[in-house]
Amino acid sequence: MAQIDALLEQTVSNLERFVALIGAERQMLASGEIDQLVKLAGEKSALATRLATLEAQRDTALADSGLETGQAGIEAWLAARPAAAAIPARNIWQRLMTLAAEAKRENDINGNLISVRLQQNQQALSVLLGEAADATTYGPDGQQKNIAGRRPLGSA
Repeated sequence: MAQIDALLEQTVSNLERFVALIGAERQMLASGEIDQLVKLAGEKSALATRLATLEAQRDTALADSGLETGQAGIEAWLAARPAAAAIPARNIWQRLMTLAAEAKRENDINGNLISVRLQQNQQALSVLLGEAADATTYGPDGQQKNIAGRRPLGSA
């Protein structure tokens, strides 16, 4: 049972670091500091792997105690504890659940930012390569202009 307590505490600690990395990632995305993103992605991936390992260890400890795995197992484990021990453990579990939801939400936001950046970059490349010019050029009559012989920027 003490093993489950320790695993919950380790998971909370790692989740706090994971959420901090997501915040740093957001700052880099917003400021355009993409050089550091690769390093940060490696750290984030390593922490995600660590969190998955801790979850697997927690599930194993629950199963070894004759309980279900996952949230149902933790709830049963908490219910079986003496009241004095259950309160701090429940607080740690609630903190873990809050951090996990925050990490998911914040990571989804960063994913959307990356998607928007990618779309902007693709649009900029299209303009630079001359692909979008024909589609966005109109004559005085409001009809799309057909520019014959148009070549991408930089071609001779």
